Amino acid sequence: MDDDFRERFLKANANPGHIASRFADVLRNLMRSVAANDPSRALYYAAEDMKFVADLLEHCEQPMSWHSLFADAVENIQRMLPEDTDDKRYSRAAQDGVKYLVESSATDNAARGRASRRLSEFIATIEYSRDARRRIC
Repeated sequence: MDDDFRERFLKANANPGHIASRFADVLRNLMRSVAANDPSRALYYAAEDMKFVADLLEHCEQPMSWHSLFADAVENIQRMLPEDTDDKRYSRAAQDGVKYLVESSATDNAARGRASRRLSEFIATIEYSRDARRRIC
């Protein structure tokens, strides 16, 4: 890509909505990396996407706060979650599983209590999803 075209492309796409969407891709790739047996591919994509986000931030006319970037990216991911009732139950279970994963990997003193509670919530959500599926079938 020639430098002039790249500069025009970055300037044209350096807006909060697009930057947050691209940062959501960084987050998705980081989550893929945590979940993968071999995280290298997802880490590579996260790093490449983050380089692009950094370039976009440099070209943004109005500086974005980290909070708004993070909030918009999280909203972007949440907005894309499935609406189907069955899928929504499994997405909820996955969210509870992520909460457990995060708390079980935390090192602060209260982490064990939070991890235990999150594990119970995760198991309860899985059981609810299974019971709901049995009632339907």
